[in-house]
Amino acid sequence: MSRTPKEQLIRAFFDEFGRKIARLNELFKGSFVDEAFTLSVVYIDRLASGHYGSDPGKNHENFCRALRELSGNRLFDMLHPRELLERTKQKFPHAVDLVRSIVEKNGPGTLLEEIEVARAVKNSSLDASAKRHLAANLWRASIASICYRHIRGPEIHGRGSGGLDFDETIFNGQKGLKVDFHLVYDALCNIYQRIRAISEQTGHWFGNPKYFDLIHVQCRPVSVAEWSATDHG
Repeated sequence: MSRTPKEQLIRAFFDEFGRKIARLNELFKGSFVDEAFTLSVVYIDRLASGHYGSDPGKNHENFCRALRELSGNRLFDMLHPRELLERTKQKFPHAVDLVRSIVEKNGPGTLLEEIEVARAVKNSSLDASAKRHLAANLWRASIASICYRHIRGPEIHGRGSGGLDFDETIFNGQKGLKVDFHLVYDALCNIYQRIRAISEQTGHWFGNPKYFDLIHVQCRPVSVAEWSATDHG
């Protein structure tokens, strides 16, 4: 079956992207650990922005969606109880008692399934607006979101992170987990394979029909008001 010029370009692009990803393992084995880790995060960010990024100001959410929806690792989808409680205190103080009861019921340090927390919120005595806003922002307490703030940010804009250790966190009955190069690299490989498959199936760059709209938005001047209203993290 012959391919259109666009389809050939898409395939060639992902072939080269795949070679870049494969070289990260070589960098890591060659003692360029920090460089391999940083580039893994950068590539996830690039794939996420291409696949989901038709709306400006969604970088945080897009990065998290890629990890949660495309990495094949449900760890990224889990909510951290301490993060959830702290964010609730800051943003939804009227829901602190509810969230604290959910955390205590599951046990301190035990990661939470978002669907279970959302169900508890839905069945609570909070008013409809509070339920809607709380449920819509649960993802911000996910391991993916923590990775965005404490790994992606320092790796791209700071002096690096070296990964994250969750010594007291319980997941799948095991205490202690680490977000390191191997975990992030595996996530990157899965995200790449998923987005490549979608892109080749649909004929859209990054599987995103609005990809060129995104490029147009990114290239136009942005006002101070727009910048101030954007979610930068």
